[in-house]
Amino acid sequence: MSDYTIRAARAEEAAVIRSMIRAERLDPTHVHWENFLVAEAADGRLVACGQIKPYRVGRELGSLVVLTAYRRGGLGAAIINALIAREQARGNTVLYLFCVAFREPYYGKFGFVRVGLKDLPAALKLKYALGASVTRLARHRLIAMRRG
Repeated sequence: MSDYTIRAARAEEAAVIRSMIRAERLDPTHVHWENFLVAEAADGRLVACGQIKPYRVGRELGSLVVLTAYRRGGLGAAIINALIAREQARGNTVLYLFCVAFREPYYGKFGFVRVGLKDLPAALKLKYALGASVTRLARHRLIAMRRG
């Protein structure tokens, strides 16, 4: 983990970030490089990223990607912790996320707890419903989680 730097994304990295998200088949909406933190390897390569998507009535942690060769080294956790710290410094204490059900224990380590549709802000209810339909087609179950 010490061979990586967690930092804010730069404009010239927007295409790389979008490519990483597409490769993992993650939600391609609201992908704005300004919202991202990235993990940069010593050689300058981006190996992980994540963002907070701002909505009028809530904020969503999303677009978390760690390249396959770099998984299980703590980069995902480092990005999540840095995003949470950045949000807290900005006075934003409530975060939401959507994930497949088997990831619930992982995000639980960061203080996220499962919530139901009725607990989501209006702007995120439609997104959740659409995402649940898509993941069901892939034989997965989407859940919503909240922190704060």
